[in-house]
Amino acid sequence: MDSSWSWKSYALVDVRAKRNLENDDALPEAVKETLLAAGDQYQISYEDGWLFGELPDLQHEHYGDARKLGYFRFALNEKLFISGRRYPLQSVDDVRQFILRDKIRLETPLDLFHAIFRRFLELLKAEIAKLAETLDSIEDHIVGDNWQGERERLVPVRRQIVLFHRHLTAATGIFRHIDHADRRAFPENLDDLIEGLSRRAETLHAEGEQLQQRARLLQDELMAKLSDQSNQFLYILSIMTAVLLPTTVISGLFGMNTGGLPFLESPHGFWIVAFVALFISVMVYLFVRKIGGSRR
Repeated sequence: MDSSWSWKSYALVDVRAKRNLENDDALPEAVKETLLAAGDQYQISYEDGWLFGELPDLQHEHYGDARKLGYFRFALNEKLFISGRRYPLQSVDDVRQFILRDKIRLETPLDLFHAIFRRFLELLKAEIAKLAETLDSIEDHIVGDNWQGERERLVPVRRQIVLFHRHLTAATGIFRHIDHADRRAFPENLDDLIEGLSRRAETLHAEGEQLQQRARLLQDELMAKLSDQSNQFLYILSIMTAVLLPTTVISGLFGMNTGGLPFLESPHGFWIVAFVALFISVMVYLFVRKIGGSRR
């Protein structure tokens, strides 16, 4: 890293860090407001030679859920890069490790900003690729006969895709906004960097949209299979109800404790009534099957 500029990183949950930022007279008020804001909101601005804002990043895998997104606050000019976060972030730490191991050399604060957000897009692309593999597995089971239980796998995958897509939409919107702002105020290197990051984010956003559509189609197909299975169960239940109804009526009639019941004195009365009930049930079953076959 070039020694002519420096990188300051602050944990924004630390009161001392907030106090240092508040007392830093070299920072414009707009930069302080962004770094010390109480709420989180994606934004990026360029003012008085400072590029500052708040962008998404993945939470660090060792300190939280690596699939959850966090907020990365930053401010930079030609000589200084300031970063802030409420909890450890993966992309920021990865770039820091790359610098310490001399895997990358960053000549300007703008290069550091580019490296951090590019790393975020790489990590997010890897997560989207994993989700795509999971969707492939779910699709194979849905197309085949072993689709039971795939709904429990699909729901969290689709939830994660929606989350990533939502944050990518916000990020691309931010870059599109600043990309169409008054670009005459941008230094040439900043103009090229913003344009490059905007294209990368839009490409990943398009991949997320395709993945979201795939997840939605798989859910629709899975729901159709579940609906067909429910209809099959209802059809079987309807046949059983229709077949057993005559037997229920007959047994109810002959179960009454009243005089005048037929076959009451006959030694074969039970078998006669049972045969009649069975015959009627078989006829009803054949009739229902015929109706069901003709409707299919």
